[in-house]
Amino acid sequence: MIRIAALDTSTWWGGAALVQAEGGRSEVVAEIGLRVRDSHAAHLLALLDRLLEEAGWSRSGVDVWVATRGPGSFTGLRIALGTVAGLGLSSGRPCLGVGTLEALAEAHGPAEGERVPLLDAGRGEVYGARYDAGSSPPREIVSPWLGPREGALAGGVGVPVLLGPAAAPLPGARVSGRQVRGVAAAAASLAAVRVGAGAADGDGMSPLYLRPPDAELPTRR
Repeated sequence: MIRIAALDTSTWWGGAALVQAEGGRSEVVAEIGLRVRDSHAAHLLALLDRLLEEAGWSRSGVDVWVATRGPGSFTGLRIALGTVAGLGLSSGRPCLGVGTLEALAEAHGPAEGERVPLLDAGRGEVYGARYDAGSSPPREIVSPWLGPREGALAGGVGVPVLLGPAAAPLPGARVSGRQVRGVAAAAASLAAVRVGAGAADGDGMSPLYLRPPDAELPTRR
């Protein structure tokens, strides 16, 4: 059995989850979520420690550390990935990154059509991807993209089901009536599958931004 702790700070909704996995099956031991109005950095470790205490786990008892890697909030992604990297380094345990959109599709579960998780990207745009209707882990059909919401209609077969924080009515698509929570727990379950398949320490730990930062250093010539 392996014990996995996962953190998600991709959006204003922060989450942490503890999952134990064995023989290809994952079980959520504990999870917690918090709507953050200031900074995830002010709350994340306290959330994690509260969760560990309730589950009777210690930080040293975690076998794998996981963070959602984006797309999402630039600052939020750095907070979760940096925290997990530090926890992995201090404990000598491996850490992995899992795509936020894939975790959203996993957390939603099966749908009536291909799943299109959407996150608000600002500037009238969304982050999206497209996955099959029911597989776990979700099978990717269209890789993560940034653009107008109408991009949700491209690249798949049939009428897609829009889900996630930025899901809104769109001609030619259905909107899931399910509120998606448990993204951190879904990320942990996906990481368990990857560990079973031989994932190496550090896999996926680079942030998936899709959009370049507003402030960039000038290029020397």
